[in-house]
Amino acid sequence: MKVAVLSVCLILSFPAVVGSAAGAVAAAPHTVTETKTADFTWVPPDGYPNHFPFGQCTWWAAHNRLVTWYGNAGDWLANAQAREVPTTSVPSVGAIAVYRPGGTYSVYGHVAIVIAVAPTSYVVSEMNAPHWGKVTTRQIRWPDPEAAGFIPLD
Repeated sequence: MKVAVLSVCLILSFPAVVGSAAGAVAAAPHTVTETKTADFTWVPPDGYPNHFPFGQCTWWAAHNRLVTWYGNAGDWLANAQAREVPTTSVPSVGAIAVYRPGGTYSVYGHVAIVIAVAPTSYVVSEMNAPHWGKVTTRQIRWPDPEAAGFIPLD
């Protein structure tokens, strides 16, 4: 009987324990090992403070751009537009690339920072693609049918 009661207590308290641990991780300062200052001249030395969970693509994008909205990555284009932040259908250096949910991305969508643009491709810096918490870069062919749009620098 004691084991059953203890098990129920553990199960009922599990979300609070996990949630508080996740909150502590998100609030703690984070060090990103990839050098970004040469490419991201608009970013403050320690990045922009943000409320997104560290390790996710949304954290990396909001760390490198001032993001004043909430939501999953796939919602960012509409959420930016709702705040009257300009959006566009073409990539530019410094823009936040917003990818549609599904396809090669998660059901929540994906966001990245555009770091280079060429006539038939663009390059992004991103986190959590393909590894959680790791910053990577990749070149993407343009036009890109998975891109929902871009949030350019001011």
